[in-house]
Amino acid sequence: MSLNPSHYLLLVLWDSVEDHIVTFRGSPGFARWRELVGPYFAATPDVEHVRAVI
Repeated sequence: MSLNPSHYLLLVLWDSVEDHIVTFRGSPGFARWRELVGPYFAATPDVEHVRAVI
């Protein structure tokens, strides 16, 4: 990952991908979050789901 002062990384730990995609994104909290932060996005954010491998 390159460092770019105009890019931000938001790291959220979910118990499952479903918790993010179904539970959170379908909630009033997601709508409110997008309402608050949406004006600061230059474009639709890229979302990646990753798994820690130890």
